[in-house]
Amino acid sequence: MKSKKVISLLLMTALTASLLAGCGGSGDSGNAESSASEKEESSQAPEESGSGEAPEESSEEAPGESEVDGGSAGGEAKYPRDENGYPDLGGETISIWFAMTTENAGAVSTDMGDYEAVKALEEKFNVNFEFIHPPVGQESENFNIMMSDEKLPDMIFCQGIDKFYPGGVEMAYADGVLYDYTNDINAVDTPNFYNMINSDPYLMKAVTDDEGRIVRLGAKICGSEEADLNFIGPLIRSDYLAAANMEVPKTIDDWTAMLQAMKDNGVEYPLALDKSQLIYTSNIFAGAYGVSGNSYFLKEDGSVAFGPYEDAYKDFLTQMHEWYEAGFINPDFASQDTDSIMSMAAGDRIGSTLIHLYTYGVTYFVTTEGDDPDKVMVAAPMPVLNEGDTRNLRSSSRSLGDYKYITADAENKDACIALLDALYLEDIDLMMANGIEGVGYTMEDGAPVQAALSADASKEVRLGSCPQQWHAYEDTDLNYILTKKYNKGCQDEALELWKTEGTSGSISNFIMYNTEESETRSTYNSDVSTAVEEWVMKFITGQEPIDKFDEFREILKNEGHIEELIAIEQSAMDRYDAR
Repeated sequence: MKSKKVISLLLMTALTASLLAGCGGSGDSGNAESSASEKEESSQAPEESGSGEAPEESSEEAPGESEVDGGSAGGEAKYPRDENGYPDLGGETISIWFAMTTENAGAVSTDMGDYEAVKALEEKFNVNFEFIHPPVGQESENFNIMMSDEKLPDMIFCQGIDKFYPGGVEMAYADGVLYDYTNDINAVDTPNFYNMINSDPYLMKAVTDDEGRIVRLGAKICGSEEADLNFIGPLIRSDYLAAANMEVPKTIDDWTAMLQAMKDNGVEYPLALDKSQLIYTSNIFAGAYGVSGNSYFLKEDGSVAFGPYEDAYKDFLTQMHEWYEAGFINPDFASQDTDSIMSMAAGDRIGSTLIHLYTYGVTYFVTTEGDDPDKVMVAAPMPVLNEGDTRNLRSSSRSLGDYKYITADAENKDACIALLDALYLEDIDLMMANGIEGVGYTMEDGAPVQAALSADASKEVRLGSCPQQWHAYEDTDLNYILTKKYNKGCQDEALELWKTEGTSGSISNFIMYNTEESETRSTYNSDVSTAVEEWVMKFITGQEPIDKFDEFREILKNEGHIEELIAIEQSAMDRYDAR
């Protein structure tokens, strides 16, 4: 393998502090975080259950220059398929480096091959899996050791490359670590993936890197054009709203009036937040001022900017400080987490909060609202400064996750390609998203309903449930989401309301960075994140006067090299636009 010894030395000294927390859930983008807050800020729903339904194919044709070669007409597939579309992989053994999530490793098994759905996959495709699992919490070290071996496994799953390889996926290809299968994507050998990306120009750009390579075969497809949603937003106690004789607020001034009225009526904390909500999901309020809370965004002229570095961010901080001083915000927000907020909500101590709808559904709705209709939460639109203003800073939930790479050392590359393509079959996705029917899920009204796993569920039952990081689609069917998955309390109404905000001001989830850019981001991103977190907290609580905002910006510029980082985001976005 090209440059293998040099790479090994680099790997053994780099990224030792990284931890792999799994790769599903929040709908991972194809690049490292656009800001230190991206994971917390992501609007992708937690990895819960898949609908088992592939997204409908778009009738729009992809541009000719972006189409993947369809292969020779009438050619035979390298691996024959049966009437179900299952490839017969001839009993091949495929080795996979697979970093298990805590859900998989701790409570269930230390071997992904123990899952009944994985065993069924082996039988259906006539293939054997040999898993290499790093110990949970030691993924980086294990990855480095693996890279120093003479021969790599056939495949590396779930962002091992993206998380731990210096320079990321782009450098891994340049160094000859990964196999470039671009020319193997065709209508004969990869019919499911080929038809999907060639019928959707958006996906075609998403699965292609800046060098024109197809790099996302086997990746989970999150969201769709129809189901492009925002799962985080403001919820308000309707009874406290009615007691204050207020309507659902639309503007920042409306919010101030509502919070004051609640305070006057004895509500302990009219707006309850934790630190992550102020620092990381603050697009909700900062967006009213035309800036992102703690991330890069696109201005109206298309140029990239960083929210906390913009003049308007000072106005946002000023408003948050005023609310804090007025006693509208819980004073201990810096040390409280979401569980604390939900506990206060159940105790009738808060009037409103910013929350992920999944968290609302499994906590407040289950413990409080579901039993007491007088304590209903209602969704509020994303606030604006002036009624009639529009917002375009919503992060798109269309993303990719659970990346799967074929190494250059793989001896059965064609089998790996056929396997990854077959994961997009509808019935295979249903199984990998939900487990074995009758154990992991049941079908109700034509849709899968996952079995609730109690704390004392047997190992047999758990191994019949869904194996994490395998299924191909997540939250792609809007009707399924609204009627089956997010149908508790105000969940469906909130999703419909919040998705009205535009996304033209958000950075694409699919930008990628070259080696030099990755190194620069790795060097300075933590400095920027630390500075933003420390200063924003001080500004809001009054530990530092807002007059020091320019001093804060100078720290971002001189110590965080924020202008260099902004330039990197601009270059990456320009390359994405040019794909």
